[in-house]
Amino acid sequence: MMKKILISLLSAVSVVVMLVDTVSAVPRWRRSNNYTYYSSGYTQVAAKSDDHFAGYPQLEVYCDYEAAQDLEVAFTDRIRVFMNVWDQEIIDSKESMVAEVKITDTSNYETSYLRHVPVAVSEVADQEYRLATFDLTNTPEVEDLLIKPATVYRMFIALHRESETYDENSAWGRLPGPYYVVTSGDTDLERARHRIVMRTFREWYYTERGWYRNATYPMDCHAYYLWATGPCTVGASNDWANLGALFGTYHNGGHIAELMESDRIHGDYVRKPGHTFMLLSYDPEMGHVWTMEANFNHTIEVCIRSVDYGWTVGHLVAEHIRPDLFAQLAESGTAEIGEDAMARAETDGNGEEAVAIE
Repeated sequence: MMKKILISLLSAVSVVVMLVDTVSAVPRWRRSNNYTYYSSGYTQVAAKSDDHFAGYPQLEVYCDYEAAQDLEVAFTDRIRVFMNVWDQEIIDSKESMVAEVKITDTSNYETSYLRHVPVAVSEVADQEYRLATFDLTNTPEVEDLLIKPATVYRMFIALHRESETYDENSAWGRLPGPYYVVTSGDTDLERARHRIVMRTFREWYYTERGWYRNATYPMDCHAYYLWATGPCTVGASNDWANLGALFGTYHNGGHIAELMESDRIHGDYVRKPGHTFMLLSYDPEMGHVWTMEANFNHTIEVCIRSVDYGWTVGHLVAEHIRPDLFAQLAESGTAEIGEDAMARAETDGNGEEAVAIE
């Protein structure tokens, strides 16, 4: 009798253990550092620091998105970076400055490049800060193009005194966080994509610093997309996009690779259950997209996601862009910031050969 009781108890315990193991084996999601793993993939908040610059002090130097958004510096084959220098040691220095830039094409984000480029510094009328600028360009002797049209890039930047070698001894320090930028293109669609995405990069950068962001939209993922794309798209109301006027036909997530190969996707719309976000790029080697997302943990984030076939994707095409967009922008004098900045601080864009980092 006792033997039967023991056998029954052991059987019951075995069933409970099996149930626990089964539940533990298929968690709906789990968190680890910046990754959130779901049953269909993961979402990663893109890195906000880089080990290469870990030993450098953080500078009071900030990228100027107001100048970078200007049409006059919306280049296809180079990137002009504007920086506002508040760091007193740099302001007082008479030494030449060099920017060390780690740049990554987000559509091939396992590879980055290091460039060292001269920086032009000039005074700004009636301001305590200095304006610093540099250009990243393609070097003729390098076969692979570093700067390509209609491409989204991430940069980590440090500033050095001009030196034969660049390390912690030559460094003034690093800029806080990454700098995101997109190159322009030859078509109105690519130019509009540039304007849309640079607008969101500015909002992300300001939010990261705790600065005033544009207050005409709530911290809502869907509203953020409507606000970002409205001024450039047809059918908008009070500069808020009308998705019904844009996307009569939607794609699924499985079409993203094809859309990226045949066109570009930065500025495109994605809807998943409970969330909306903007596409930035697709990395075919990793099978991941980079995204711009509002109301992600109650803030704005640049993220990396695995692609889900269940996504609803709205793809921008030429017919979606206001035909009078760039004529109106030219008439409104939007070039003043960029022209003024270039007049104050022009740089020749010459630099060292890019070094690939896998």
